[in-house]
Amino acid sequence: MAKKVISYKLDNGSIPAYVSDGGYFAKDPNDTPNMVCLGVSVDNPTLPAGVTEYADEAAVVTYLDTYTSEWRKNDPITREDLGPWSQADAAAFLFAKL
Repeated sequence: MAKKVISYKLDNGSIPAYVSDGGYFAKDPNDTPNMVCLGVSVDNPTLPAGVTEYADEAAVVTYLDTYTSEWRKNDPITREDLGPWSQADAAAFLFAKL
């Protein structure tokens, strides 16, 4: 079994051991100990209850659209508004990590 794109809850503010690369696109960044994030699992993960696996980029886009539809892209240096944030780009970013 290979790595998987997943959403998971932080473990007392830390990324759980079954996540190899995570902390992306936090659903509630103000609730750090319980923040829900997206990431990539380790190889052959045993995923606990409450963790969601996404089969494809379209599923990630659908999930992200539930809370990021008003997000904006900003220049990291000037903070200039660069337009709407792209859920499709975010999904592609995650799946490229597989």
